[in-house]
Amino acid sequence: MTQLANNQRKRYLVNIYGIVQGVGFRPFVYKTAKQYGILGWVNNSGGSVTIDFTGTAGNIKAFIITIVKNPPTPAVIKKINCKSLEYLKYEDFEIKESSNKTSTIKFIPKDMGTCSECVKDIMDKSSTRYRYPFTNCTKCGPRYSIIKSLPYDRESTTMSSFNMCSNCQDEYNNEENRRFHAETNCCSECGPSLILMNNKGEVTKCEDVIYETIEFLKMGKIIAIKGIGGFHLACSGRNENTIAKLRNRKIRPYKPLAVMMKDINTVKQFCEVNEKEEEVLLSNKRPIVILRKKPDINLPSNIAPEQKKLGVMLPYTPIHYLILEQIDILIMTSGNISGCPIEYKNNSAFNALKNIADYFLMHNREIYLPIDDSVVKVFNGEECIVRLGRGYAPSAENLDISDDIVALGAQEKSSVSLSKNSYVYTSQYLGDLQDLNCYKNYESVLRHLIKILDVEPKVWVCDMHPFYISSGYKKEGVKIRVQHHHAHMAGCMAEHNISEKVIGVIYDGTGFGLDGNIWGGEFFIGTRASFNRVGHFQYVNIQGINAAIKEPWRCAASYLYFCGYKGEIIKNIDENKLNIVNQALKSSLNCYKSSSLGRFFDCISSLIGLKNFITYDAEAAIALENIIDEEVKEYYRYKIKNENNVFLIEIKDIIDGVINDINCKVKKSIISAKFHNTISKLTCDMVLKLSQIYKISKVILSGGVFENEHLLKAIYDELKKDGLEIFFNSKTPINDGGISFGQMAVAETRVQSTEYRVQ
Repeated sequence: MTQLANNQRKRYLVNIYGIVQGVGFRPFVYKTAKQYGILGWVNNSGGSVTIDFTGTAGNIKAFIITIVKNPPTPAVIKKINCKSLEYLKYEDFEIKESSNKTSTIKFIPKDMGTCSECVKDIMDKSSTRYRYPFTNCTKCGPRYSIIKSLPYDRESTTMSSFNMCSNCQDEYNNEENRRFHAETNCCSECGPSLILMNNKGEVTKCEDVIYETIEFLKMGKIIAIKGIGGFHLACSGRNENTIAKLRNRKIRPYKPLAVMMKDINTVKQFCEVNEKEEEVLLSNKRPIVILRKKPDINLPSNIAPEQKKLGVMLPYTPIHYLILEQIDILIMTSGNISGCPIEYKNNSAFNALKNIADYFLMHNREIYLPIDDSVVKVFNGEECIVRLGRGYAPSAENLDISDDIVALGAQEKSSVSLSKNSYVYTSQYLGDLQDLNCYKNYESVLRHLIKILDVEPKVWVCDMHPFYISSGYKKEGVKIRVQHHHAHMAGCMAEHNISEKVIGVIYDGTGFGLDGNIWGGEFFIGTRASFNRVGHFQYVNIQGINAAIKEPWRCAASYLYFCGYKGEIIKNIDENKLNIVNQALKSSLNCYKSSSLGRFFDCISSLIGLKNFITYDAEAAIALENIIDEEVKEYYRYKIKNENNVFLIEIKDIIDGVINDINCKVKKSIISAKFHNTISKLTCDMVLKLSQIYKISKVILSGGVFENEHLLKAIYDELKKDGLEIFFNSKTPINDGGISFGQMAVAETRVQSTEYRVQ
């Protein structure tokens, strides 16, 4: 381009891939073209933006540099293709009608929180959008949740049923307006509207439904509020009695509830917020961020019982901003029956939630795909996704996979991943597939992504577990089965672009092993293609199959039996139940062998009297982490033995130490600290042994147990001191929500090999 004579016009075709639809990219290109005297056109093409243009050497260079270096804030450019074409005389520059090219790389625009300019509009009495709850522009508003197909145009979304009024159409056509080519543009004259009704289906007649909703919230009512991706159940975050009522009605006694706070200053009153956490909170993704609570804060303890942390988000729709004008803190938990997917259709939500909510604040903009709020935390200064959802999903990573592949994920915390044109797209969190409604939603999202991304699956990847529902989804075609913990390791490796051999430390709750036993306390040496299991926690016979996960006392009884103790040590459990479990263990009835560290945590939590039963996933382990005495540096004795070149971590000495402390009436907080310190120390010892033997310095830490931040930090810091390179998941969940991505990372290396193909 730079060699052209300044007065000689040339023509180029540029394709830009990434998050470039639904973010004001075409208007941006249009204005930039006008600025530099570029002639031609721009359009949405498939999932990309295409620019066909002519210009001279100087203005072409300036045009391209401006587009690449200064795109609109929400845009993310992943790839650019540029080629010269035969010269064609253009008279002007225009935004042309979109085209659907199925062969192009596609990136689905994500839902975005309301931008500051739109917030000003809804708060400004002189604005035509004063208090309009669906105000948006090219920088903000719903995207993924309302898209039926690509390219992203109004007729491809659920906004197609709303025809723009003349004023909105003028804004849409006006290149100086920030709503220039905003596909979701609307106002009170032509757009969606709100309705407020009680749980008997009676419409509340009032002048302003938002004001009325605020009054009901102040009175202690529970409101089901329809948002971008589905319904929330909302109530005042300062009313302890209403929160207790919500917990009782939803049958959610202990699991922490998310809160939405008015602004960042309110958040800082109640939580410790570092610079990175503030950046994430204020981003247009607006996730729930897990923050450390300040001591002695004046908030109801039943928001997050016995927790040191709080899940906090800021407003991200006009509805939220308007309500939070007068209420500074709201409980905003997923609008669903516990264990079921989030409700997103008006009629279904009313029928499902009328025994929980007192009122329903609903609207008539259809949600095409339900999506939960994302949950993230900041660890070591890095944003780490805990639950992939609104604002982040579907994610897109370049794994350079040539085939169209679908990875079916895990059973709980399920997700799906699809590959197309070298990119892997990972869906939002889809819940526990053992629930029929979750499975139906899983199928719906999978079908939608296959269609919208034009995926023609040649290979299906699934977990090795013979009874996982996801593994049985596809009966025909090539199927690759991936060991659960290898998927954890490979996913983390793919995130960090690691191909060579690593040491994998995979700590988890449940994963079907190559030997038919349940794994979860594993040390691997391997690559994305294959692995060797070189160490693990001793197998313990766990009684109760699925019941043991919900009833940690069964884990405690099983570990005690293994170590030669009687179950009477376990507090508050009926003696007859203990005898039945011990008899079952004696005859190995309804038992399975497990090396799971998750079950070991459950055991200790029960033994010291924290949790014999749980009401949500990992509750016992979370309770154990929350009581740690950070000042304690002691640890329990442990043994690591070598059996046929596989290191086994023996658990009896650890159990002996815990039992001795219980008998000596040592504080629970000290026992918890010593147990955590023990796991950290033995993990580091194992890794150093393996590093010396195998001459490997890269270490992967992955699996759901590493949601335990204390454990992750202790191991990370110690191994760093020893000069090793430590990696953990951040772009994808470290828990089972990242399994489908990990399965895809394994499939990438195996897809050409018939050795792994199972029909």
